[in-house]
Amino acid sequence: MILSSKKIMVIGASRGIGEAIALACAAEGADLVLTGRNADTLTAVCDKLKEYPVKTSTLVWDVSDVAKAPDMMAAAAAAMGGLDVVIHNAGVVDHEKFLAVTEEGWDRVFDINVKGAFFSIQAAANYFLDNNDREVKGKIVVISSETGHQPHPTPYGMSKWSVMGMCQGMAKKLFKLGVVISNIAPGPVTTEMMNWSEGKSDAWPSAFGRMAYPNEIADLAVFLASDKSNRIAGQPIYINGGLNC
Repeated sequence: MILSSKKIMVIGASRGIGEAIALACAAEGADLVLTGRNADTLTAVCDKLKEYPVKTSTLVWDVSDVAKAPDMMAAAAAAMGGLDVVIHNAGVVDHEKFLAVTEEGWDRVFDINVKGAFFSIQAAANYFLDNNDREVKGKIVVISSETGHQPHPTPYGMSKWSVMGMCQGMAKKLFKLGVVISNIAPGPVTTEMMNWSEGKSDAWPSAFGRMAYPNEIADLAVFLASDKSNRIAGQPIYINGGLNC
């Protein structure tokens, strides 16, 4: 198991990609702290992890409440007896067209997708630098989106453009200090965010003719959280069936 003895915090673990990442990490031997905005959905994910002999717990946290980020890192570490990896998956999507975007909608997307990500990454890096004395002091895996690669007229796409730049800039600064940041950029995935539900078609114009499944994103997250990927930093890794080739 490539994550045996790893202590991992998954931010945005209540459903979809985050839930799949939690399950995949537990299957590979990691202890986990899961965060999200809803205690009931987090508990439901934790219940699914009981089949694995790992330690799991939850923290209710809306990442737009950025002042809590350092305390959340400390609480996660206290629950597991340390912290090795933070996987940041929290995000929201807007479905408004450009001409209908409101200031409230803009703020909601940027507060969670950009501001929340920035201060989560900052708090994780500070925890690693202050507490872990080894060559790789900690790893941060950020789930962004292929839309960060494309010009986009709505807050969601613009926010993911920001996240990609953030990951590249922080990776360059922090790698030499021993903190490794990596970035997964999925295309469409069969999740609620894509308005997908069980029974709906997964057809999509990619090389395989379908959307990705959450476990396919989770498999890459497991690899990036492991020691097998310690030299991969910053650049986005696309999972979108070759749509941006």
